[in-house]
Amino acid sequence: MNVKLRVLSAGALFFLGQAVYAQKKPKDTASKETKIEEVVVLGYSKTITKKNSTVASNTVGDVFLENRPNTNVLTSLQGSAPGVIMNGGSGSPGSAKFSLLIRGTSSINGNTDALIVIDDVPSNASEYRNLNSNDIESMTVLKDAAATAIYGNRGANGVVVIRTKRGKYGSGFKVSYTGMTGMSLRPLDKYNLANTSEYLDIMRLYGLSPSTTGTPNAYDKALAGQAAGIDTDWKKVFFKPEMFQSHDVSISSGGGNVASYTSFGYMEQGGAVPTTDFKRFTARSNIMAKSKDEKLTVNSQIGLAFSRRNELFEETSSAIRNNSVQNPLLGVLQGLPYLAPGVYANGQELFNAIGTNFNDGNNIYVLENLLTKGNLPNFVDQISITGNLGGSYKITKNFSLNNKLGVDYRQSERTSGRAPWSYLALATQGTAKYTGSETQSITRDLSINNVASASYNGQAGEHTIDATVSLEYNKVHYRTSTRTQNGLDPRTYVPGSGTGYVPYDSSTNNFLPSVSASRITAGTLAYFANANYDYAGKYGFSGTIRRDASYRFIGANQWATYWSVSGRWNIDKESFMEGSTFSNLKLRASYGTNGNQNIIASASGSNPLLTASTIVRDQYTSPIGYGNSLGLGFGYGNPTVRWEDVAQANIGLDFTLLNNKLEGTFDIYQKKTTNLFSSIPVSGVSGSYSVNGNNGSMTNKGIELGLRYNIFNKDGVKLTVFANGSYNQNRINEYQINGDPEPGTTTTIAGHQLYEWYVYKYAGVNKSNGNLLFYTKDGGVTEAPDVSDAQYLDVGIVPKYAGSFGFESQYKGFFFDALFTFQAGIKKFDNALYWLANPVGLGSNAVGSGNLSNDLVGAWSPTNTNSDTPSLRATNWGYTSQSDYFIKDASFLKIRSATIGYQLSKDMLRNMPITGLRIYLQAENIFTWTKWRGFDPEPITGSSLSIYPNPRMYTIGVKVDF
Repeated sequence: MNVKLRVLSAGALFFLGQAVYAQKKPKDTASKETKIEEVVVLGYSKTITKKNSTVASNTVGDVFLENRPNTNVLTSLQGSAPGVIMNGGSGSPGSAKFSLLIRGTSSINGNTDALIVIDDVPSNASEYRNLNSNDIESMTVLKDAAATAIYGNRGANGVVVIRTKRGKYGSGFKVSYTGMTGMSLRPLDKYNLANTSEYLDIMRLYGLSPSTTGTPNAYDKALAGQAAGIDTDWKKVFFKPEMFQSHDVSISSGGGNVASYTSFGYMEQGGAVPTTDFKRFTARSNIMAKSKDEKLTVNSQIGLAFSRRNELFEETSSAIRNNSVQNPLLGVLQGLPYLAPGVYANGQELFNAIGTNFNDGNNIYVLENLLTKGNLPNFVDQISITGNLGGSYKITKNFSLNNKLGVDYRQSERTSGRAPWSYLALATQGTAKYTGSETQSITRDLSINNVASASYNGQAGEHTIDATVSLEYNKVHYRTSTRTQNGLDPRTYVPGSGTGYVPYDSSTNNFLPSVSASRITAGTLAYFANANYDYAGKYGFSGTIRRDASYRFIGANQWATYWSVSGRWNIDKESFMEGSTFSNLKLRASYGTNGNQNIIASASGSNPLLTASTIVRDQYTSPIGYGNSLGLGFGYGNPTVRWEDVAQANIGLDFTLLNNKLEGTFDIYQKKTTNLFSSIPVSGVSGSYSVNGNNGSMTNKGIELGLRYNIFNKDGVKLTVFANGSYNQNRINEYQINGDPEPGTTTTIAGHQLYEWYVYKYAGVNKSNGNLLFYTKDGGVTEAPDVSDAQYLDVGIVPKYAGSFGFESQYKGFFFDALFTFQAGIKKFDNALYWLANPVGLGSNAVGSGNLSNDLVGAWSPTNTNSDTPSLRATNWGYTSQSDYFIKDASFLKIRSATIGYQLSKDMLRNMPITGLRIYLQAENIFTWTKWRGFDPEPITGSSLSIYPNPRMYTIGVKVDF
């Protein structure tokens, strides 16, 4: 079996002497393994040996990367390193929604996700669905200022450096196939939706009874459904298991002066929600070459991809989040159990039956129609081309010149609309002959990045120094155009084909199409220098200074300077450490600054460099009013807007002991953001009560610990356990707002953590009348709290604690790996539960309009006065939206991944045309322990409304080497 050469904190391996391959080795090759130098990949084509590194960094291990059916490669970062929170914001196949936080949230309104660097080129992308995870060689997380200051204007939130696979010189010709197939399932929830019998009990408890007018009411319809034996679980009707498959072929080869890696891949993932799926084709070619005298080295990486994703409208439209008719993630929970599915064959039949009357649970039938394929098309075709060309020439033994040119081009074509035969189109047709609409949009995003540098590396005795000066140029060209056709002929309409378009009717002003377009050109420029000094392998110092300019700002604020200094002490090299149990003991310290120019966060999947393009300039606009008439608008600019600045201090300890069995890292940090971008309150005499500007400061401080213990590794048996954890405390130091916060909201108040809940605290049920009780400011209780009774909960929507643990094991050819992740210190508003366990959540006629939780069956009544659930007729349910009644603990422990399999030994394959065979079973998001009652506690958001859950996935895979 193959035995991986594990490098805990390295993103690459430097081999000294002859080549070492990651295959099972006889005992006489053990001495070769000791020659491996661990290195840290810093980006900008720069690496440094781990022992000489002064930075806080972690490299993602194989257990996080291998055999994972992840559409977004960044998903592999979940639990990968202390201080890193990677949460999927949506489980929709191919979704761009995610949160990647390193050491907390450093901005209120700006971009908070880490910078992604791919093959030494900083990326302007915010979605990575078209990057094949099987092409990834390593991922390194850079956390402190010593590591990120070199990225200046984009490194404030931390950096993730990704390196794709490449060939090795002198390695020969190799072919590998990796395939996976399986299924995805929706996660389970704990809402305890009522069945038909339980719903009738709730109705009776609420006071409903049979109609006395002869016209059936909701209670009568529920009785009829029960009599007919109808008991529908609408989650089972809508959510179906879907297939997943991926196939990848890679070819690598290496001669004396040229090495290459080529791959081709296909992935297909169905969505747990109907009409959602994702398909992707990828191709990659990485080439390295060097001259015979090794003075000149060149490399190129080219990645091509095409993908198509079908997604729900709610994925990009927050306007329908609370619309149970158009949003299946909400509507499916509200389907009444006594209604049968499949009653209406098509949109016309449904419209003829209910018109636009959504009462009595009719919304679930509308949802059935909308989730029929072709009724509400919404698909995106994306082409992405990423490529870079690098070269280095050694002028002398110590001096070299380098250049790296990177190009990232993305073209997306979205088609969305309402088919003319769909219910929604028919319901809005009115008197027009035709109905329906289709919108087609094309977005082109071209990013160009070039870094030219000169470097020096020299040694004199026990003194070693390397230094680099660089110039970086970054340019973005963005264009988008949109056209909407109103009026579609159902006889010839095919989504996205341009057929069935009805011409504009000037006599009635019907079927008027609309068009729009926009263009942005953005750019940054920087020059920077970095130097590292080492003395005798014991002491080291590093320094970085960088000068940045951004198109967003003007005048003196257009340029900003960022820097860092750091040092290390390799204590294990001291004479007094001879004979100790430590084989490595290193103390690190750093301090430095970064800037955040992305002061307004971009939408999911959008280029963050494109926001705030006009923030410093007054804007005259021509808004379109009623009847397409042009209006006149004005927006204030602020020429004094500047960068958000982040200063960070870090002290860390790296250690290896007990004969190299136990290794780990420990870090303490403090990170302070100043010049936070936000709205600054101003006098209303100016025509506005606020203006955009820099306002306030915020601090994140915390601790991180990562451990790995190699329990056993002998005679083909191996067991390793690992764990990491972190704690982050966030605090807003200064911040101005207009007015006071509203109870029931998250706040941005000085002296409190970001997004801390401000609410009325629920005190229980009034046993005498079933009403809700709330604490007052003086510790008493009341049924009618006022704003002075509101309190802060000392908890927000961003986790305070996060981490992971797991194990890797091998026995002969068998292997079993598992990964657990956890987050704690987080609470969110369970918006779905607010409607399901609140008899007035959907209005005064909620009972009979949508399903409810069977929690309400045991509600307070005159004969059940000890209940913990308030009376269904309580007069103050309305306060629950302002209290912590539905604010629930979203902490969780999740079995993130588990893999079990078998790898055939080389002896077994001796007479076969293959050199390696690995078969495995893999499961993802298997089970979650949590108090959260919804589908998924993971997404970082204040409300659970309209969150596409991250699916459970089960796959079988095979890897064959030729």
